Amino acid sequence: MTDRNQQIMSLIEGISANAKLAHALSLDDTSRLLAMALLDLQTKLHAISSDELRSFTRTVANVVEFKTRLPANDTARAEPGKNGNIPILG
Repeated sequence: MTDRNQQIMSLIEGISANAKLAHALSLDDTSRLLAMALLDLQTKLHAISSDELRSFTRTVANVVEFKTRLPANDTARAEPGKNGNIPILG
């Protein structure tokens, strides 16, 4: 691990501890800001580009939205093109 990555890991550990404390103290806005800082540092540590992150989050959002639209007791599969319920994975 490079010196830069070790320094980023140190930042991640410190911010993570503070994010947990902020959450425990019900400091919701502070907790969210620290979570965003953690995500930023983790993407830098793992060399994830903004485009890769954007594509990933769009895919996850589409899948989560798809799953939340189905009733919990519905075991039937959604059909392609019906009500726009098919997630876009590309």
